[in-house]
Amino acid sequence: MMIFALVALLLNQNTMSNHKQRTLALASILQSTALVHQLASTGQCNPQGNKASLSSIVNQSTQIEDIFESPEDLKVGLDSLKVILDSKTKSMQNIMLYVISLINLEKKLMKQSQLLAKISSEIEHINKQEFFEINHANSIARLAELYKNTLGRLNPTIMVKGEQLYLSNQHTANNIRALLLAGIRAVSLWKSLGGKTWHLMLNKKKTLNIVNSLTA
Repeated sequence: MMIFALVALLLNQNTMSNHKQRTLALASILQSTALVHQLASTGQCNPQGNKASLSSIVNQSTQIEDIFESPEDLKVGLDSLKVILDSKTKSMQNIMLYVISLINLEKKLMKQSQLLAKISSEIEHINKQEFFEINHANSIARLAELYKNTLGRLNPTIMVKGEQLYLSNQHTANNIRALLLAGIRAVSLWKSLGGKTWHLMLNKKKTLNIVNSLTA
């Protein structure tokens, strides 16, 4: 009986660990879309979250803790996920639309081997040329151009809603495109960890407990 109890405990710990990984990956999707919404609405966004999400694009690791090293790096995403899990979704309407669009876009990208190869190749070049910080205007412009020439060619394109004053600003537009690229990276990571949309409803309470423990 002791052996069976130990095995059950280990399996439960492993399940919880996997669920935590998926929760963090889901938060990373929400973070990229929440930052897009901030930029489109105000012309500014959380600087730490922005840098962390942009950095995730060029991070080759498949481990979420290696990509986002602390809960603070995912604060925007975790806070957004908490709002959604608390069923306060009215203010999150645009953010959720972007999430759904990113999930659909990632699915289409996985069928486009040439675009995948182009994205991988360009990211390798960026990693080799460390001239600028990832959140430098030049780096953001390069990531934006990559998004435009790959994911931007797939239909339907993601339509970002916001204030025209900010959307027409070149740097803001570049940052938005770069964050959408980060969102695609986040979706791929989430799916690789077994993430599925129905998990949101089925494991809502468990996910909220994990979010609360990370944001306490």
